[in-house]
Amino acid sequence: VGIDDLGDRKVVRTECGQFEGKTVVIATGVRHRMLGLEGENELVGEGISFCAVCDGDFYTGKSVCVAGGGNSALQEAILLAGKCREVTMLQDLPYFTGEPRLQEVLFSRENVKKYAGVKITKLVTDSDGLRGVEIEDSGTGEKREIPCDGLFVAIGLIPENQSFRDLCDLNDYGYFDSGEDCETKTPGVFVAGDCRSKR
Repeated sequence: VGIDDLGDRKVVRTECGQFEGKTVVIATGVRHRMLGLEGENELVGEGISFCAVCDGDFYTGKSVCVAGGGNSALQEAILLAGKCREVTMLQDLPYFTGEPRLQEVLFSRENVKKYAGVKITKLVTDSDGLRGVEIEDSGTGEKREIPCDGLFVAIGLIPENQSFRDLCDLNDYGYFDSGEDCETKTPGVFVAGDCRSKR
């Protein structure tokens, strides 16, 4: 819950007590950005996934949607297109932002559909779980339902570093701003992993 810098000693305060040391390594990681839809949290791991490498095999021969249009979403979809019956890309911007080469590889697949300029407005469920998503066209306001067995969300990551901003510099995106040496502006405090900006 916090770190106190006492010069040559650091006190790490947690929910179950305090710990002292000469150095601290902060490795808080990141969390996946969510869509913010009703029932979304309950479906994580039960129809909503974030990692095609981890969960793609569960959808072999099935239909999935991928939310996002950047490199991560395209890479996830390329992997899924090799396993799934159908992959539907859903991008809220009017165009896909990922690298042109990734788009070329993905959109040349016959089992891939794409929609840009659409927002996922609802998760369609029944007693067995996720059955599809409702999308709304940003230009026309037209709504339609896309049936799917799974939804892979690839719309970014959120670092959770704000509680350490007095000890460590953060960049504009909230990641720890440190070099490859993982040092921070506070001697004895280091940062490591996905929570740190990479160059």
